[in-house]
Amino acid sequence: MPTVPNLRVISLDRLCRHEEIDPLRVNRLVERIDADGIQVNPMICSEAPSGDLVVLDGATRTEALKQLGMDHAVVQVVDPGRITLETWHHVVRECGSDEVVAQIAGTDPLTLAHNEFTPRIHTADGESYSVLGAGISPNATLSALVGTYTGRWRVNRVADPTIESVEWRYPDWCAVLELPTLTVEEVMKAAVGEDLLPAGITRFLIPERALRINIDISLLHSDRTQDEKQQSLEDLLVQRANDGRIRRYEEAVFILDD
Repeated sequence: MPTVPNLRVISLDRLCRHEEIDPLRVNRLVERIDADGIQVNPMICSEAPSGDLVVLDGATRTEALKQLGMDHAVVQVVDPGRITLETWHHVVRECGSDEVVAQIAGTDPLTLAHNEFTPRIHTADGESYSVLGAGISPNATLSALVGTYTGRWRVNRVADPTIESVEWRYPDWCAVLELPTLTVEEVMKAAVGEDLLPAGITRFLIPERALRINIDISLLHSDRTQDEKQQSLEDLLVQRANDGRIRRYEEAVFILDD
């Protein structure tokens, strides 16, 4: 069988999220998984020094599988030293810049300041402010900030927060939230310490990411032991390899219907 990523059947109780979840997205995924009967993609995890498995990508999947009563799930365990971590910045659209500024300024314990620190808000009116949190952690500040506009206005994620890039992509933009650069170590610490980051700001680039495992959730929910489920996973991979269904792409690809 060709070499495949490190795929393991893990108890969901061992997984630690590093970010908050969007309940609406979780509910939609619960319905989809329940209807399809499969776990499509594995969660991406790294092992913390404490031994906990930190979910780097797949917080929504983790919560959805828990809500479906799964005992186990398939994860891909990756070496944190091989991961590249980038930041998603947020573009708020289809509203007034003054509305966004007022919403942030009116949310306790957030305040706006004229300095150059991130997180920062840049408005279509040409204003820029840093966002500070009084008496709370940096992660809690980010969560409070993202909570001021999530679910209230239309929001898109961008890798490049410069005004020129945002204007080109989203002519109806009203504000861009430039969020801080984080390290993998900070993300792992957030998960283990339960000082969670908001959803949708970490962007992990994973080498040799495994996609479309498409494993039957009836196996994950069965009363078989974890070792037996792991063996079933390995048997499945061997069968797919023998059928020529496992492929490794060297080039960058576009997923047009994820």
